[in-house]
Amino acid sequence: MTVEEWESRLNDLAAEAAWIKGDGRWHRGPRTLLQVLSLHQMELPMVALLGWMLEPEGYHGLGNYVVRGLFEELGLPFDRSARVYVSREELRVAPCGKVTRADLVVRVGKVCLLLEAKINAKQHGDQCRRLQQLWGDEANALVYLTRHKAGSSLPAGWRSLTWRRVSDLMTPLPQRASAGVRDFVETVQMLDTQERASMLDEKTQFYLRHWSLLSEWAALRSDAIHSIESTLIAATASFERYAEAEWIFRPPQRFPTFELRRPSWQRGDLRAAIALQWDRDKLLTDAGPWPYVGVRVTGVPHRAKSPFVLSLAEELEQAVKELGWPEKDLSNGWLWWRWVEPAYVDDVPDGLASACCSQLHRGWRFLSSRMDELFTT
Repeated sequence: MTVEEWESRLNDLAAEAAWIKGDGRWHRGPRTLLQVLSLHQMELPMVALLGWMLEPEGYHGLGNYVVRGLFEELGLPFDRSARVYVSREELRVAPCGKVTRADLVVRVGKVCLLLEAKINAKQHGDQCRRLQQLWGDEANALVYLTRHKAGSSLPAGWRSLTWRRVSDLMTPLPQRASAGVRDFVETVQMLDTQERASMLDEKTQFYLRHWSLLSEWAALRSDAIHSIESTLIAATASFERYAEAEWIFRPPQRFPTFELRRPSWQRGDLRAAIALQWDRDKLLTDAGPWPYVGVRVTGVPHRAKSPFVLSLAEELEQAVKELGWPEKDLSNGWLWWRWVEPAYVDDVPDGLASACCSQLHRGWRFLSSRMDELFTT
């Protein structure tokens, strides 16, 4: 197939993909509202939702469906005529004065159930023992609710239950169940990565229809990345002639990095440099298609909390504004940075390499004297 034929075929595939997306049959990203809001990994919101569904009078539309199913699962008697009370974060104080909170306490008549719920966290110290001491005279069952079965690590007197089992007890959902309930059940069923819903949708069918062509085109990316990296290495070799700077190339597996710096740009283990870097895994992808240049610090953990790093970022702010380096990512060591993009598609790789060298040169010219001052004061 010629290049012209490839381009025509790519246009055809792009049009086909756009049609599928516009028809709502091409999916990616979070699948449920709880996932969109990043609440599915947080204990308090998830416990609040479970408590809401255990209340027969809630607007979830389930009545006593969930609380009755839970009691039956645990072998506890359930009196349909008794009032159901659900208490979250119920608090009691030990004789020593230590405060302990129970995540969920469910009372149906004279039967009491206590649930201690976890998503990713583990038991804190003697938490289960304290709960057992403070509620043991009342609770007919102590249940440890986790993503995975607790097993032999569970203290005596406790029973293990998983979030997935709770969602199974709720299915099939009654027709009257609210949208929030359905979102909760679908989210819980995907908490375990081994049981995530498969991607057998139209997006997958699109790939299966065209896998041969797509695989061939995907293989071109590695050649393109190699071309960009080779051109960058050749273009930046001239910086080795900078008499006033150390020129360092670090080619780790994922983040190749060029650095211009002085030996004096050091404070303890911290080192600073004017740097150019790219992420090989993201280069030429939507996530991070181009190299980036900026002021980089290395050698110390918790950079976002370092007083000296924060001071450097503040002192350089005016200068980097003139440079057009607007981004900041202190946690990853980048005080100020920007993407270096080609002027147009056909400007890669030579034009991209030229733009990267130009940004490095401007960064050194604008910032080196100021960096000297900041590291000598």
